[in-house]
Amino acid sequence: MKITGPGGGPGAVAPPTPEPAAERSSAAREAEAPRFAELLAPEGAGEPAAPSAAIGEISARLRAGEISPAQASELLIDAVVRARVPALAAELQEQLRATLRRLLAEDPLLAAKVRRLTEGR
Repeated sequence: MKITGPGGGPGAVAPPTPEPAAERSSAAREAEAPRFAELLAPEGAGEPAAPSAAIGEISARLRAGEISPAQASELLIDAVVRARVPALAAELQEQLRATLRRLLAEDPLLAAKVRRLTEGR
């Protein structure tokens, strides 16, 4: 007697196929369901604004010599905080700014980027 794998042999039965109506209702439910990120977003908040315009302006001012690298770092931190978490309480925004300042000073990769700002001036 020869033993064959699944799906082989004379008694093999094809797996049941879902009904088209059930497929449509499942797909429709998925399309209507909110994305995970939408569930986490505050009520009435859209996509966070990208700080890229502010970054371009700050970079141009730095290259023109209008601001120092330290001022540019502060302005960049402010731009990112305002763009990414505008609904955050002012106290929490300041805590975030302080954490970003500390990271800029302590993280070797970020500190190198700040040094490049200074050198690129």
